[in-house]
Amino acid sequence: QQSYRNFSNAYAQAKILPGLNFRSEFGLDLLAQQEEGYWGKENNRNTSAPNGVGEYRSAFVFNYNTNNYFTYNKEIGKSNVEAVLGMQFQKSRANYSYVEGRDFPSNAYQKIASAATKSDGSSSQTEFSFLSYFARVNYKYNDKYLMSLSLRRDASSRFGRNSRNGYFPAASVGWILSEENFLSKSDVLSFLKLRASYGIVGNAEIGNFPQLGLYIGDAGYAGAAGQRPSQIANPNLKWETTRQVDIGLDFGFFNNRISGELQYYVKNTSGLLLNVNVPATSGFTSQVQNVGKLENKGIEIVLNTQNLVGAFKWSTSLNMARNRGKVVDLNGQVIEGGVGSMNRVMEGQPVGVFYTVEYAGVDPQNGDALFYRNTNNNGQLDKSTVNAAGYNSAQRVVTGDPNPDWVFGFTNNFSYKGFDLSVFFNGVTGNQINIYGMGRYSSANFRFEDNQTRDQLGAWTTPGQITDIPQARLYRNNGAQISSRYIVDGDFIRLRNLTLGYNLPTSVVNRLKLSKLRVYVSGQNLWTITNYPYWDPEVNADDFDSNIAKGNDFYTAPQPRTILFGINVGL
Repeated sequence: QQSYRNFSNAYAQAKILPGLNFRSEFGLDLLAQQEEGYWGKENNRNTSAPNGVGEYRSAFVFNYNTNNYFTYNKEIGKSNVEAVLGMQFQKSRANYSYVEGRDFPSNAYQKIASAATKSDGSSSQTEFSFLSYFARVNYKYNDKYLMSLSLRRDASSRFGRNSRNGYFPAASVGWILSEENFLSKSDVLSFLKLRASYGIVGNAEIGNFPQLGLYIGDAGYAGAAGQRPSQIANPNLKWETTRQVDIGLDFGFFNNRISGELQYYVKNTSGLLLNVNVPATSGFTSQVQNVGKLENKGIEIVLNTQNLVGAFKWSTSLNMARNRGKVVDLNGQVIEGGVGSMNRVMEGQPVGVFYTVEYAGVDPQNGDALFYRNTNNNGQLDKSTVNAAGYNSAQRVVTGDPNPDWVFGFTNNFSYKGFDLSVFFNGVTGNQINIYGMGRYSSANFRFEDNQTRDQLGAWTTPGQITDIPQARLYRNNGAQISSRYIVDGDFIRLRNLTLGYNLPTSVVNRLKLSKLRVYVSGQNLWTITNYPYWDPEVNADDFDSNIAKGNDFYTAPQPRTILFGINVGL
């Protein structure tokens, strides 16, 4: 594999009048990547190519953006006015190609040109662009009263011709109470600010052409070239919009040795961008539409403390966040995704809850896996159990939520003379993960020949035995069906980063004609506390179905433990 990447940035700035400036920025991101692979005749990767198979893949991504804006700053008595007016443009284009060759003379020939058969190949191109205009005015009076107003007009190539533009206003106010006479002379209170804001933001994080009616060209009848529709047009597809209210309090005590923030917010999102079901008579099964409403409420807490401030310094920072989401309206849609279609978007629940048959454990008499029936019986759920033979009669219910109750981080910084130490932990709690992608093979009572996880040692073996692991039955499905058996807790605390450094004394640095010389060692992902049964609880949530599939693990590679040694030199 070979990759070449270039990041470039340039800007020009001019002072037009006193207080009035103009700035132009340009950024470029280029990626050129190619991958080659060859599997010789001794490799069983593909039995249909006994004389070897080779592949070549390439990607070229061209992405640039430009910002051009005026800024104006003016002091008028006790008032300060700052204004910004400008535009932003971004365009990205990506080209991909792939070719495969089979049947090579020998393993000495590994380039596609030497293959007897050029067996497969493809090429594709995708692109998107954004054009935005924005304006903002900040006003401050007497360093105590703050107000800000802004407006954005964003246009995206990802939306329909009838709804390409989005208008997003915002307003905020702030009051620095610690500057008032009745608080300014306090020996305890150092800073106190009350703030509130309201704004509308847009979301365009979808594929590049969901609004278009697309066709694909391929082999038609009897191998003749032809074309066929591949996507339904939606010219009315528009921005997903979120209206958000924030109320916050910033504080500091004892000369800001204790400081922090408290914030409460409410977000109401409408026009959710989701793949929704369409009548099969259309020739398709789904389409990206603006459907339904979502509500999110949450709190965010930040607490900073300077525990020791002498020659030996110690500071701590704690941040915590809790968000509770709920789908308010879905227009009667049933939307599913993820591994085993276990994620569901449904009214009254957070996005992506796990909706599946509920696992009931093991029959102690014969080792059969059991499932709760959960059928409606005169308004009550029938909690009797069924075995594998009655699995299809068991009804699906909400069995977990991939969205965490709390997300948190905790940092401690120490320093003494030239030494410094930083220790950062982070984690989540209250979320579940769907491990069916791996579990149906590796925790499946030897349904397949795959290596099994350690918990399978506790499988049922003797009548009367109490266990949650069904009897092992090679090539037979005993509990490996889609169910809550494969929904597990995803809580974890991880030592994300630990860095120890030493700044060499000034006398040594000066002799070397340097301004700074620091050596350090840093470790990433050094230690994790979790009950998660597989490799890593930090799975890629959206690998399968955009924003629907959350918390799915399908052999997700664990994050590496990394040790870095470095030197920082200042000239």
